Amino acid sequence: MDQNDPYRRTPAPVADRAPNPYGERDARGPEGLGGWLIAVAAILGLSAAFAILSLGLAVFGGALSSDVPSRYLGYVQARVAVDAVLLPLALAALALFWRRSPWFPRAFVAWALVAAFGKGVRPWMMAMTGELSMVMALATPLLWALFWYGPWIVYALRSRRVRNTFAARR
Repeated sequence: MDQNDPYRRTPAPVADRAPNPYGERDARGPEGLGGWLIAVAAILGLSAAFAILSLGLAVFGGALSSDVPSRYLGYVQARVAVDAVLLPLALAALALFWRRSPWFPRAFVAWALVAAFGKGVRPWMMAMTGELSMVMALATPLLWALFWYGPWIVYALRSRRVRNTFAARR
C-alpha cells in the first residue's frame, strides 16, 4: 500500500499473474459461466443433440437405404458427413467449456465454422441437381456465417467474460 494514500494499491508484478493467451485478464470484468455463455452452452448442446438425432435417423431410420430417391441420397449422405464432424466438435467444445479450458474459444470457433459451412450442404446439393441457382447455394452458408455464427464467433473471441472465465490458470 502507498503511505500517502492508504486506498491506493500497487499492482502485482507481472510474473505473479497467470498467463492468458487472449491478453491480460481484467480483474474487474465479469467471470464465470453466466451471461451469454449460457446461450453458448445451449447452442452447443442443441447442436450435439440434433447431430445425434440426425445420425440416428440416417442410420436406423433407413435414410441411407435405397428407398430414398437418388437425387436426395447425395444430400442425405453429405448431411450425415457434416453431422459426423459436428458431433465430436460440439462434444469436445462442451467438455472444454465445463472444464473452463483456455482451448474452449478455439474449439467453439472451429465448431461454428464447420456448422456454418455445413448449412450450405443442402443448397449446394440442390444446385447440383438443378433445383436451385449456384448463387443461392453459395450465398446460404455465407449468410449463415455472417448473421448467426459470426456474432457468436466474435463474442467467443472478444468478450471480457470469455477472456476471464477461460484464462489459463497456474
